Amino acid sequence: MMCKIKRLNRLFSRLAGEGGQALATVLILMMVGSLTLPPVLAQIGTALETGQIYETRTNELYTADSGVEDAIWNIKYDRLNAIFDEPEYDVYDFETTWEYTLHEVLNGLSANVTIENVWIPRGITPMNATEATEMIESNKLMVAGTSPDEDSYQIKITFTPGEDEGDLLMVETIGIWLPLGFTYVNGSSNLEQDPADEYYSVPTVQDYNGGQSVVWEFESVPFTSFPGVDSESVPMITEINFDYTPAETGTVPVAISWTTTSGLSDVPMSWDIDSRIYKIVSTCGSTEIEAYSARCELRKMDAAIAGDYRAIGNSLMQDNYYPYTRRDTLLSESTTELSSVPNDPNDDVGEVIKAYLYWSGFKDDGFTSAIWYDDCNDLNDWEQSGSVWGIYSGRFSGHFSGNEEDRYLSMLTAVDLSGYSEGEAAVEWDQAEYGSLESSDRLQFQLSGDDGATWSDMITAFADDIGTSWIYYHYVIPEEYLTSQFKMRFYLDSFAGYNEYAYVNDFAVAEITGEADTTCTFKIDGTQVYLDGDNEPQTGAGEITATRTQVLGNKNRGEYSYSSFRDVTKLVREYAEIIDDEYPTGNAEYTVGSVDGDTGTEWSYAGWSLIVVFSSMETAGHQLYLYDTFAFSGGNDNLDFDFDGEPGGDISGFVVPEPIEGEEIAATVTVFIGEGDDCYTGDYFIFNGEALSDGFTTSDVWNSRSLNMSEPGVDIDTFYITWDSGLVIADDTEAHIDVPTGTDNWNLIYIILSVRSETITGGTTHYVIRDN
Repeated sequence: MMCKIKRLNRLFSRLAGEGGQALATVLILMMVGSLTLPPVLAQIGTALETGQIYETRTNELYTADSGVEDAIWNIKYDRLNAIFDEPEYDVYDFETTWEYTLHEVLNGLSANVTIENVWIPRGITPMNATEATEMIESNKLMVAGTSPDEDSYQIKITFTPGEDEGDLLMVETIGIWLPLGFTYVNGSSNLEQDPADEYYSVPTVQDYNGGQSVVWEFESVPFTSFPGVDSESVPMITEINFDYTPAETGTVPVAISWTTTSGLSDVPMSWDIDSRIYKIVSTCGSTEIEAYSARCELRKMDAAIAGDYRAIGNSLMQDNYYPYTRRDTLLSESTTELSSVPNDPNDDVGEVIKAYLYWSGFKDDGFTSAIWYDDCNDLNDWEQSGSVWGIYSGRFSGHFSGNEEDRYLSMLTAVDLSGYSEGEAAVEWDQAEYGSLESSDRLQFQLSGDDGATWSDMITAFADDIGTSWIYYHYVIPEEYLTSQFKMRFYLDSFAGYNEYAYVNDFAVAEITGEADTTCTFKIDGTQVYLDGDNEPQTGAGEITATRTQVLGNKNRGEYSYSSFRDVTKLVREYAEIIDDEYPTGNAEYTVGSVDGDTGTEWSYAGWSLIVVFSSMETAGHQLYLYDTFAFSGGNDNLDFDFDGEPGGDISGFVVPEPIEGEEIAATVTVFIGEGDDCYTGDYFIFNGEALSDGFTTSDVWNSRSLNMSEPGVDIDTFYITWDSGLVIADDTEAHIDVPTGTDNWNLIYIILSVRSETITGGTTHYVIRDN
C-alpha cells in the first residue's frame, strides 16, 4: 500500500502545473480513499471497543477492591455484629457465609461482599458454634501464642482443672499455623530436644492454607508431664518454644496454635482465639477478589464486649408531699434523650451493636407464701443432741455449751419441694442476737435434698453484732435441693461467751410468690414501639415483654424488688437516628412507662435504664464488662456484685496500653441503683482503692439523683477514671471495684465498665484477583 501511495505522489508531482488535469486528480484521490478508509475506520472501532472493555474491567477491579477494603475496615473496628443480624455474626461459627452489598457506588458500580471465619487447626473438624462458645468461654483450657522476638515463638497452654481432674487431661496433638512467608526452623522446639522425654515428638511440617502447619503428635501424654507444668499449682501452665524464619526482617507472624486432648469430655481441644483469619470475597461484575485478613486482639474474658457504650435512664416515682422522705407518686412514664453517640459522617459515626433495656421497682407485699411454718414457740418439730438450743420468750435461743454435735438444730420432717423450680422456693426467718459478739460468732445453716443423709456447705446467716431488733433473713434454695426430701438445720458457731445468744423467730420454708413487672411501654422519639412474636420491630400500642426477670426479698418481711430485662437492639437500630441511610447511631429521645411499683415507704422506687453499645472508629480498643445479676445490699456491707465470695468485684482480661494521645479518659463505669430515699450517707464507689464522685459527691453516691435525669428517685451514675489519676497505668491487667455502704439499703441492677485496651488488626495476608 505504501509503495502505491509513493508512486501516486510522483505522478502528482509530474502533473503539477498541467492545466485541465483537476478532474483526473480528484478521481484518483477518491479511488485511493475508497481503498484506505474502511480498514482505518475498522481499526478505530476496535480500539474504542478495547478501551471500553479495559475501562469496564478497571472500574470493576477498583470497585471490588473497595469492597475488600470495606470488609477489612469492618473487621478492624469490630463491626461484624453490627452489619450482620440475619443470621447474627458469631466468631465461633465456621460454617456460615455472611453477605452484604456495599452502599457506596464507585464508577456507577457496587460490590457484593462475603465474609467467613476461617477454621485453621489442621485435620480437626470444627465444633458447632454453641459447643465452641461454651468450651472456650469456660477458660478451662486456653491456648495463646506470642512472639517474644523476631525469630522465636511461644505457645502457652493453660489448664484449670476441676476437683480431682488434675491428672486426667491427656495431650494428643499440639499444632500451629504460620502465615505465608514464615517457616519453622527444624529441630528448634523444646519438644524435640531429648528422645527420653515423655513428650518428645518431631513435628510434621506441611504447606497449609497458604502458609505452613507444624503439628506435634503424642500418644496420650499427661498434661502434667509437659515442660514447666507444676501439678500442685492452679492453673497448670506449659510453654512450647521454637524458632522461625520471618518473611521479612523485623516482622512477626499472626499465627494460630491449637491442641487436642483426651481424658476430659468438656475440653476435647482448644485453640488460640486471640488470632483470627477471615476470608473476604468481593465481586463486581465479572471481577472477583478473594482476600484473607488477619485480626489479632486481646482475649475477651467473662462479660467482655467490644465497643463502647452510653447509658441513660430516669426515675418513675416522685416525692411530692410531706414529710419528703419517701416516694409517694408513681409516674405513668418518663423521658430522657441520648445524643452523645458519634454521628458526624465526616469524622466518626457510631453504629449500634446492642441495646439493653432494664426496668426495676419496689413492691411492699407478697414476697413469699409459707409451705411449712414454725412460729418458734417450741422445739417440737426440731431435734438436737444436747441443750444448746432452747426457747426464750417464744423464740429459738442458742448459746453454746457441750459437744460439737450439740451445735445443730435440725428439722424432724422433710418437706416436699419437688414441684418447684429454681428461684421459686426459699427458707426465711427473723433473727437477732444478744451480747457482745465477735466476727467468730456466727449463725450458720445447711441444706439437704436427701432427708439429711448429706448436707451442703455451711451458709452464714449473720456474724458479729446485728442488734436485738428483729431482722428479716431469707435464702433462695438452690435447684439441687428442690426435692421431695428437703431439710434444713441450724449450726451455732461459737456463741460460747458470757450472755452471747442467737435468736430465731417465725421460721418458714416458703414459696416465692413475688412477681416482677414483665412489661413496659417503650417510645423512641415519641413513637411507641415493640417487638412482635417473631422478635421483629413494630410501631403501635404493643408493649415490651421481658425475656429475663429477677426478684429479691428486701430487709422487711413481705417486701421485695424486681428487675426486668429485654434486648431492644432491633428497635433502636430501626427507629432511632440513622446517618446516611446506613449507620443507626442510637441517638434519640427515649420514653419508658407502665412500670409497677408501690409508693409510701423509704424503700419505694421505680425506674428504667437503656444501655446502648456501639462501634465506631474511635471505640476500637475498648472492652466492656457487664454485670447485671440483681443484688441486694442490706447495709453495712461491701456488696459482692460478681458473686465470687469476696467483697466487691475484680475485672480482668485486658491490658491497659500506654496513655493514648489526645485522650483524657482511661475507663468509664456506670451503675444503676434502685433506692427510694436520700436519708442516709456512707455510700461509696471505690475504683482501685480510691473513692470516685458521681458528679455531686464521693461519700453519698447512691443519693437517688443523677446527672442528666429529669426525675430523682434512682441512681444511674457514671464514674470516669482519667489517665492522670494514676488509677490505671500501662500494662495493668485487672481492676478492683468496691461498693461499701453504711446503714443504707439498695438494689444493684447493673454495673457496666469500659476499659481502654488496644486492638491490633492486620491487613491482608493473601490477595487473589479472578476474571470470571
